[in-house]
Amino acid sequence: MNLIDKLKQSKPISKVNNPSLSFQNSLDLKEITIILNMIKESKFQGKDLETIYNLVVKLQSQYTTLDK
Repeated sequence: MNLIDKLKQSKPISKVNNPSLSFQNSLDLKEITIILNMIKESKFQGKDLETIYNLVVKLQSQYTTLDK
């Protein structure tokens, strides 16, 4: 049996719609501020720049949403 057959036989993973679980995994304003400041003071290699940029954009988006 090859991998495709195993994937077809496996059951789909259901997502949990539990607000308390998502709340536990979310960051508050203070935590986001700490992470952004740590990133600001760090040096990254060129190969990591795009990944770091995308993460910072997401963090800033969450920060501005929480800051309102």
